[in-house]
Amino acid sequence: TEKITRDETMDYTEIKFDVRDNGIATMTLNRPERLNSFSRKMFDEWKDVAARCAFDDKIRVLVVTGEGRAFSSGVDLTVLGSDTLSQSAFRYYYRQAHQAFDDMEVLEVPIIAAINGLCYGGGVELALSCDIVLASENATFCLVENQLGAIPASGACNRMIHHVGLAKTKELIITADPINADEARRIGLISQVYKDDEFMDRVYAYAERLLKNSPFAMGMAKHVVNMCVNADMHTGRDIERLAQSVLVTSDDHKEGMAAFFEKRDPVFKGK
Repeated sequence: TEKITRDETMDYTEIKFDVRDNGIATMTLNRPERLNSFSRKMFDEWKDVAARCAFDDKIRVLVVTGEGRAFSSGVDLTVLGSDTLSQSAFRYYYRQAHQAFDDMEVLEVPIIAAINGLCYGGGVELALSCDIVLASENATFCLVENQLGAIPASGACNRMIHHVGLAKTKELIITADPINADEARRIGLISQVYKDDEFMDRVYAYAERLLKNSPFAMGMAKHVVNMCVNADMHTGRDIERLAQSVLVTSDDHKEGMAAFFEKRDPVFKGK
């Protein structure tokens, strides 16, 4: 039987990627001179990271952060205007770009967005594609596109509604006003705010907590929740039951149950 693998040859130039011995991987957006704005090359590189995480069973958690003073300022403005691409070419480019966000959303490895500073435009949308968003106290968030005569078109118009509600989504998009980390937490955009001088230590401590849980169950939970967002109640319950019927026959479930009754920590293998 042919073994399904991935190409290991891509060299990263616009991101940095490393994997710790405990299975926590980190993808760092690495264009600090451009506030980590997205380029076509960066999209290709982070899609490759998603594939690597999907195929490497040793990777248990992915942390996404930015180099320098920004998480990301969003898409590089040199590809945003009509001077560089025709409308049809632009739509094709964005379909390709959106695949990078979608790959993060559907990856069965839990993803923590570590917002280390400025998070504008598509940076917010990348954060929304992750599962858990943690922020430094110095982080700022802004959907700035209306000031450029555009809209945030890489997920904010649809994903953000499920985080902060319809009215707040409209307000953030229409006003293009920045908000600080405390306000972002108050409205439900992010989960936690940490002091800047201890930020990444707290992020990795949070990631280590996830290593105790079943990789199989966490991945299935992501699928179920994502599918239930746009499903009616009865379809959503069917999705839950289907997922649970798979999980209760898994090795991870058997190990979890045994560990519970034996009063020990479970050793999950993601199967």
